Amino acid sequence: MHVAIFADLEGAFGIWRMRQCRTGTEEWQYGRECLTEDVNHAIKGAFDGGADKVTVKDTHDTGFNCIVNRLDKRAKYVGGHFTRPSLFGRVADYDLVLYVAIHAASGTPDAFFPHTHFGIFSQVRLNGRAVCEMDLYGACLGEFGLPIGLISGEDIAIEQALKVLPWAKTVIVDKRKETYTSGEESLKYLAEGRARLREAAAAAVREAASMKPLVVPGPLHFEAEFRSEQLLEQFNTWDFKRDGKTVEWDADNMIECLENLNKLTFFPKKTYPFRGPVFFFRRNLYRIKTAYFAPESNPEGSAQP
Repeated sequence: MHVAIFADLEGAFGIWRMRQCRTGTEEWQYGRECLTEDVNHAIKGAFDGGADKVTVKDTHDTGFNCIVNRLDKRAKYVGGHFTRPSLFGRVADYDLVLYVAIHAASGTPDAFFPHTHFGIFSQVRLNGRAVCEMDLYGACLGEFGLPIGLISGEDIAIEQALKVLPWAKTVIVDKRKETYTSGEESLKYLAEGRARLREAAAAAVREAASMKPLVVPGPLHFEAEFRSEQLLEQFNTWDFKRDGKTVEWDADNMIECLENLNKLTFFPKKTYPFRGPVFFFRRNLYRIKTAYFAPESNPEGSAQP
């Protein structure tokens, strides 16, 4: 069995403030360490559960967040973003996805760094219903018959994801500052939490036969509501139909929906034909920057005000 571990960042154990998720900052180095530990426990759990092969797909921001030389050597690491399907790249070889460190949807009250796909949106809706990233990415993966068997992240993110992935194993991650700034108690929480993550990953792999792909049949109606009309004017180079701060389109399937969302978010109309070379350039640029030019790790990252 080939297990893929998709890794976001906001929902990792140890992370409790936004600066720890912002690529290139000193505190992001601490966030990288947190995510790498989570991913390593998921890798170990996947092999505990019987996986033959494990691939880690880094999905947050640039797609280069894990500290590669600290990852379990049994796993293959894939950093950066790809096409076909957009962002994910080749997924046909996978049998099961474990999604680590997820966050809540845009507009979720009292959630940690809530957003859907990109921070420019106040809400994203599919067939009239507000959705989170697990709705979108889970359904896109489902087009390839690929189920998500594990989700980890804060409680509200898990609650949202379970509405469409009720079979998935779950690991809830506390996002309160005091959980990670209390000395020995914090270390104990981290150790116990990651042990739960390893156990849940193993259980998901063992029970893979009972996991289901998320299938959302078309036709689909998609709406992306921007945080302001200025943002809409800036990003809607494709002239999608608009209504106030919202753009919308119809699609036959989730792959098409996600492709349009990526056009809107990342690729102005003039640059879209060059997205393959652009992704290739960015992967190599950020691979080099992450490996050689990142700031030193901040050992006090979790304790600073």
